Amino acid sequence: MELTWDLDPIYPSFESEQFQQDRVRAETLAGELNRWSALQMNNGQAAAGVMEEFLTQYNAYQHIYLRLFSYAELRFSADSGNVEAVNLMDELEEAGYGAGEALVSFSKWLGRVSADELERSIRSSSYLEQHGFYLRGLRSQSQHLLSEEGEAVLARMQATGSKAWERLYMRTLSTLRADVELDGVTRSYTLAELRNLVYDPDPAVRQAAAEAEQEACRSVAEQSAACINAVSGEAAAVYGLRGYASPLHKVLDASRMDQETLDVMLQAIRESLPVFQRYYARKAERLGYAAGQLPFWDIFAPVGAAESSMGRIPYAEAQAMIIAGFSRFSPALGGFARKVFEQRWIDAEPRSGKGNFGMCVDIVPIGESRIITSFQGHYMDVSVLAHEIGHAYHSSRLAGHTMVNMDYPVPIAETASIFCESLMTYELLMSLPAEEADTMLERSLSDAGYYIVDFYARYCFESGLYARRLSGPLSVEELNDLMLESMVAAYGESILPGSVHPYQWISKAGYYMAGNEFLNFPYSFGLLFSKGLYAQYKKQGKVFVNRYEQFLSATSTRSIADAAKLMDIDVHSLAFWQEALGFIAGDVDKFTGRG
Repeated sequence: MELTWDLDPIYPSFESEQFQQDRVRAETLAGELNRWSALQMNNGQAAAGVMEEFLTQYNAYQHIYLRLFSYAELRFSADSGNVEAVNLMDELEEAGYGAGEALVSFSKWLGRVSADELERSIRSSSYLEQHGFYLRGLRSQSQHLLSEEGEAVLARMQATGSKAWERLYMRTLSTLRADVELDGVTRSYTLAELRNLVYDPDPAVRQAAAEAEQEACRSVAEQSAACINAVSGEAAAVYGLRGYASPLHKVLDASRMDQETLDVMLQAIRESLPVFQRYYARKAERLGYAAGQLPFWDIFAPVGAAESSMGRIPYAEAQAMIIAGFSRFSPALGGFARKVFEQRWIDAEPRSGKGNFGMCVDIVPIGESRIITSFQGHYMDVSVLAHEIGHAYHSSRLAGHTMVNMDYPVPIAETASIFCESLMTYELLMSLPAEEADTMLERSLSDAGYYIVDFYARYCFESGLYARRLSGPLSVEELNDLMLESMVAAYGESILPGSVHPYQWISKAGYYMAGNEFLNFPYSFGLLFSKGLYAQYKKQGKVFVNRYEQFLSATSTRSIADAAKLMDIDVHSLAFWQEALGFIAGDVDKFTGRG
């Protein structure tokens, strides 16, 4: 069974004639777009004509650029030592500055167009009507842009600033290794391999892996602190210059999500934390500890004899499970999953130099996606596969949109992927024998705790990071203290004191991804929103399927609140979030014997 992907449909190689031709073409289009923006937007041409010409040229550029950059990004993701891929990403970004500057110029110009004139222009052309949501969004965001010269300088400086620090972090973590003695044999493990050992049935292995991870993180703490301070410091400074109240304000704006939605969801999450802490206390008892004394390295530990008796899941079996589970929802989703596996869109092979993360990259110009995971044969690995295929399916539902109309907010993106996880999990729970179903239920709760409790801790940490970063860089000790404070706020007294290692901030890649701050609450939103959708599916049956697919197709051209209305959901309602969390609470009751 092939565990590596096929990238040839994108490009055969960096040296291929097609790649080289597209590289030249992208640079040419970026230059032409930049020259056009300097000459045409202020020459008296009617506003509608300016908008249509810009969008035509910008879509054409993005069509080629995305294919080129995605290929280099995929090559680097699969092999962090691929220097050629890193250099090409830098070169492509630099060559694309002209297009970026043109977008800034167009956005600034659009900000000077009156709302009435914008609406008249949109109504005058079917092409502009197609891009109405995008144009209104650009006009709104133009208030957060510096001058054209200022934005151009920032873009060039960030290439050797935050983005360079991000790549340093990624290379450091991908190549980090630690020696661990297991069963009298010492071998060297990557950080990805250590993270996978948290699912090992042997508690001694889990503890040894956790201690080795802590030591490995400690060994790179100073350079990791330099990276996180550089990335967060730049973000706070840049967003402040652009008039955002905070990096969180910028993320909400980019996510098409309002503060009320976030506040209501977080209120519901805080109210639910005792439910999750009850789950962890019961898990501690089932693993042989006193209630409320679960060591943190056992958070993801398998529970029950069924896990050990089932053993590892072969990749072929994981494929069959996903295809069957998705097909029970709809033939379209099941057939899509089959295509993903048969056409080798996935690199699932665990290996040195490859990060321990799941990622889906949509190559819109060819109508395909590529997925990277490290498949070790655990149920969590099957969930990750289902999650990433959900991302790819979401992208497939947007087929036919232009490049600028393909972008959807992260919280909604996570909804589609987590819905696929939930779909398969609950289908399996109904078909497995009781003992195996108990194991699956516990794994489902473990995943829910990850997205709700652990990501709430990450949100607390990142909020504290930006609040304190305004006063200067944080030391390793200060970062450690902030991490421990955040973990206590989320997990409370359900975790054994002293078992949480303080270097958790090093192994969370989201803190280092320049321009992608707060990659935490969107996942919580996605989980809870998907639970709400799943509850609707169980009530409505097959009628739900068509509505859901129409909802996915509309997510790139609506705000989160408006997209939710398509499914009769009010994201400002505390009751909606409480109901979604109540769905999880019911599973906790089953696990603890209350249900």
